Amino acid sequence: QQEDFDDLCNLPNLTETTLLENLKCRFLKHKIYTYAGSILIAINPFKFLPIYNPKYVKMYENHQLGKLEPHIFAIADVAYHTMLKKHVNQCIVISGESGSGKTQSTNFLIHCLT
Repeated sequence: QQEDFDDLCNLPNLTETTLLENLKCRFLKHKIYTYAGSILIAINPFKFLPIYNPKYVKMYENHQLGKLEPHIFAIADVAYHTMLKKHVNQCIVISGESGSGKTQSTNFLIHCLT
């Protein structure tokens, strides 16, 4: 079984091929989130995955990025706590092709933050 890296910055040989192979390997293991430093890459699985319940929201509270598996809840939590700590507005940018899951990702963020 091929090793996968949860942060693309940790790939020993960073090329377009190794980057795409890593994303594919993770996706096939139902790991749809991968970091590229502080950026979260999400690949829409077009099916329900049981990783969005309150247990996961709680699990990602007060954790630094990279301490747990990449997840959109980690991004939400870091933005929220940075806002509280530094008293500075935060912004999360969600971008992608049509049908890539931007609306669903936004819904998960709102769910986590409210």
